[in-house]
Amino acid sequence: MTHRSITLLYSICILFFLFTCNQKREGNKIVEGDLYYSWLHIGSFHNEPDSIIEKVKLYADTVNRKLVDSDNLKLLAMYDILKKEDLLSKPFIDLRLDTDSIIKIYFTTDDYDKIKIYKRQDLVDTKKKIRIKVQVRDLGFGMALSIKLLSVIKIDGRTQPQDNKWKIEDYQ
Repeated sequence: MTHRSITLLYSICILFFLFTCNQKREGNKIVEGDLYYSWLHIGSFHNEPDSIIEKVKLYADTVNRKLVDSDNLKLLAMYDILKKEDLLSKPFIDLRLDTDSIIKIYFTTDDYDKIKIYKRQDLVDTKKKIRIKVQVRDLGFGMALSIKLLSVIKIDGRTQPQDNKWKIEDYQ
């Protein structure tokens, strides 16, 4: 083999190694879906009054976990993850994946500002929806942390949900 061939082979091996390491780092993955406006917007203390925040924190930090039912244990486990990741007051969105499952994605304020500008009723009136592609780290329990916001585009389609039985809030 010539020196040039060895250098080329060596370079290809390094690029392949870096690419595969980057893809597998801490379970990062790319998800894509439609912005989902839920009538019940629970996932962090973002924009919540201090009185509610203090009551929930007090309960979560002092409750005897041996005495709570499995549903509350799940909520407490989710709280613990958000607390550990410092996401208790971070903004989030609900994203409806192509599999029809819905996940919560937590964002930095800068990335969240690129999404919250879209108002649900405007999208419904113009028959548009917001398509989001983002690199995330899975946190479990249907939650993920945004690593990099890849795209936010307005496309033709139906913004979900269409149900008008409940008041559906915009992201703020």
